[in-house]
Amino acid sequence: MNSTDSSPNTSLPDGRDLPLPWHLTLPGDLEPRLRGQLRADALRQLPWASALMLLVMGTATLVEYWVDSSALAELWRPRLVAVLGIVGVLMVAQRMPRLTHLLLCAAALCVALPHIYLGTVIDHPLAQTYFYLAFLAILSLSTLYRVPMSWALPTTLLILAASAGALWQFQPLDARASAVVLAVMACGSLMSLTGLYVMERLQRRFFLSEQLLFLHRSELHEANQTLASEASEDSLTGTINRRGLDSRLAKLLHGMQYQSRGAPDSISVLIFDIDYFKQYNDTYGHQQGDECLKAIASVPKTMVQRSTDFVARYGGEEFVVVLGGTRLADALVFAERMRARVEQLGIPHLGSRSNSVVTISIGVASTSGGAHDADKLIQQADAALYEAKAGGRNCVASVNSDGALRVLRRSA
Repeated sequence: MNSTDSSPNTSLPDGRDLPLPWHLTLPGDLEPRLRGQLRADALRQLPWASALMLLVMGTATLVEYWVDSSALAELWRPRLVAVLGIVGVLMVAQRMPRLTHLLLCAAALCVALPHIYLGTVIDHPLAQTYFYLAFLAILSLSTLYRVPMSWALPTTLLILAASAGALWQFQPLDARASAVVLAVMACGSLMSLTGLYVMERLQRRFFLSEQLLFLHRSELHEANQTLASEASEDSLTGTINRRGLDSRLAKLLHGMQYQSRGAPDSISVLIFDIDYFKQYNDTYGHQQGDECLKAIASVPKTMVQRSTDFVARYGGEEFVVVLGGTRLADALVFAERMRARVEQLGIPHLGSRSNSVVTISIGVASTSGGAHDADKLIQQADAALYEAKAGGRNCVASVNSDGALRVLRRSA
C-alpha cells in the first residue's frame, strides 16, 4: 500500500463534511445569520434588478405599440400597477430590510398578476406573450432578486396556478396554445427553481465553510496566545521569564523613545533577590525553597497595576520588576514598600546572617537617570543591588541621576 494512502487526513474541515438537509435549513443560530446575509445581498442588487425589470416592461410596451397601438388604451393601467409595485417595493425595502424577501415576492406578483389579467382580457396578436411576461416574474425571483427557495417556491406555484386558472377559466387561447404556454412556464419554472436550489445549496456550503474557518482561526489564535504565554512565563512563580522580560522591556523602551501612543514617558527597573537564599535551601530543602520563591514573587505581582508594569524572574532567586511611567523617586517608594511587605510575610529563615525571617535586597535604576537601553538599565539596577547587599542587605539602593550609588536607609 502506498504510504500516502495510509497517512491520516490532517486537513481542516471545510463545510463539505457537515450534513446539510434537503430543505437547506441550518442548525441553531446559523439560519437567522445566513438569512440576514441573504437579505443584505438582495438589498444591494435590488436597485439594478428593479431597473432591469422596468426596462423590460418598457421595451414590451414599445413592441406592443408597434404591433397594435390601439391596445395601449387597455394595457396601460395594469402595466402601471406592475411598475408601481416594483418602485414601491424598492422604496419600502430600504426602510424595512427585514421584510426584503417578502417584498420581493410581492414585486414578482405585482408583475405577474397584471400580465395574466392582460392575457385574458385583451384581444391582441401577442396575447400569449403576456403570460411569458408573468413567467419573467418567476425568473426574476432566482436570477435577479435571489430570493431563498422557501420564498421562491410558493410564489412560483401561485403564479403558475393563476396562469393555469386564467387559461382554463377564460380561455383566451385555444387549447393547444394554452398547453404550450403552460408547458413552457412549467418547464422554465422547474429549471429556474432547480438552479436556485443548487445555487442556494452552494451558498449555504460556503457560509458553513466561512463559519468553520472563523472558528478555526479563533481556536488557532487562542492556541497561539496560550503558547506565547507558556513560552514567556516562569512555570514555578507565574512571573514572566527571562525571554519575556527582554521582549517586553525592549518594546517599552522603543515606544518611549519614539513617543508612541500609550507608551510611558519613563521606565524604572527594580532588581531584587532573596537574602541568603542558598542557606535557606540548605536549611529547609529545595521544595520549601520553591514555596519561598512563589511567596516572595506574589508580593510584587499584587502591587503592579498598570499594563506597562510586570514582574519577571531573572534567574534563580533573582527577580526584576519593570514599572512603566514611573520615575526614580516613585520607584524607590515602590521598592521600599515591597521590601517591607516581604519582611512582614514572616517566613522563618534560621540560616540568615542578618534577620530571622526572609528578606530581600533591591537595586533600582530609571531612564530618568540617563539609561535609555535595556542593557544599561539592567546593569545600573544590578550595580545598585550589589550596593544594597554591601550595605547590610534587607534594604534598597539606587543609581542617582548623576550616576552615584545610594543606599536608602529604612526606618527603624
